[in-house]
Amino acid sequence: MPQTLSPELVTRLEASGKRVTPDRELLLGIIERQPHLDAEKIYRVAQKSRPQIGLATVYRTLSLLRELGIIRATDLGENHFHYEVCADEHIHLVCTHCGAIADIPVPPSVRHAADAEGFEVRETHFELYGTCRNCRQGAARHG
Repeated sequence: MPQTLSPELVTRLEASGKRVTPDRELLLGIIERQPHLDAEKIYRVAQKSRPQIGLATVYRTLSLLRELGIIRATDLGENHFHYEVCADEHIHLVCTHCGAIADIPVPPSVRHAADAEGFEVRETHFELYGTCRNCRQGAARHG
């Protein structure tokens, strides 16, 4: 049984003029609870609750939710997108060893630097690639 979608996301979907269908609610709930999944993984998770859901439905719904500005798709150094709910601005820390993704807030200095240039920022989008703490500690133990 899928968990309930947050009221804020239901409101955002309804405000767009689109119905909150079972498929939309399921897929948006998966993305809300498990950010950074790609479409194939979202599909596999969704099938556990709704075995009849099709991959085409997943892609159509992801496209719609992107168009509505409810989710964003990010290319995290791979040849496909990873999805997350549009919420706070953050930087993705992507481990190139294990694939782990962590979010950290955008430092205020980034906005200040843009302001100093007279640049109005509408959206930030950062990915930093490297090695996470767990992989570094594992390498140190085995090194």
